[in-house]
Amino acid sequence: MAYVITLTGPSQCGKSTIRNFLLEQAGDGFNPVIFKKYTTRSPREFEDDAICIKDMPAKCDLVYEQYGVRYGFQFDKLYDLLEKGKSPIIVLNDVRAVEDVRTALAPQVVSLFLYRNPPDYNKFFEEEMRRAQANTDLEKITRSAQTRFDKAKAIYRIYIENIYLFDNVILNTNSFEYTKQQITHVVEKLKSATKKLVG
Repeated sequence: MAYVITLTGPSQCGKSTIRNFLLEQAGDGFNPVIFKKYTTRSPREFEDDAICIKDMPAKCDLVYEQYGVRYGFQFDKLYDLLEKGKSPIIVLNDVRAVEDVRTALAPQVVSLFLYRNPPDYNKFFEEEMRRAQANTDLEKITRSAQTRFDKAKAIYRIYIENIYLFDNVILNTNSFEYTKQQITHVVEKLKSATKKLVG
């Protein structure tokens, strides 16, 4: 049995790291794949799970907004991957979107909430400094960092209030080994459930 795996968590919680750990666990009937969403934001370097576009396609069944950017995808593409025995991994940073996917695809959804630390303004500022062009005004960088930080705090609060939506909470600590053990445990449960269904 294939599963849709949703990853949710605030900025800088390590979603890419967790996703890569999941991809490394492939085998024994578990075939994880990256699921690409549409987004109206600009492309980011080394990004491989987004299709950046100007306007959200009308064919998208599920659309949500975060930081003033829209994200969306088609359920048909998820169904197609599941029918092929693939387990799509999708980042969903909106609790309503997580709830909608769980409603549409239960019991084939495993939702993971990734926790590292509460939002830290300094980290947002450092990230904005890295992303900024050479001639970007410092005031603009500071304003953008503060806006993202304030939104991250509000979103973080929403996540905590809706923690019941998630099947697992992954503690992404500074120990890669410990974090990987948690992912391995989740995947082993999925593989075991699949073997029982097949057997």
